[in-house]
Amino acid sequence: MSAVWVSLVALACIFGSALMGMLLRVYLPEHHKSADTQRIVNLGAGVIGTMAALLLGLLIASATESYDAQITS
Repeated sequence: MSAVWVSLVALACIFGSALMGMLLRVYLPEHHKSADTQRIVNLGAGVIGTMAALLLGLLIASATESYDAQITS
């Protein structure tokens, strides 16, 4: 599968889940839509984003070290 197809499938999944979330919001009880709940979800998303950034940084550092080791030998 080419990179274009993978990105299109990822886009479709993300867009579909966003639409599903907007539709399900109507049926959620009110206590699930409170400011406290939104704050907790935002905090969780921030933690996931931070961990993903850390993982990508370590992956890039490892790839750079491997590339540099191959160049010097």
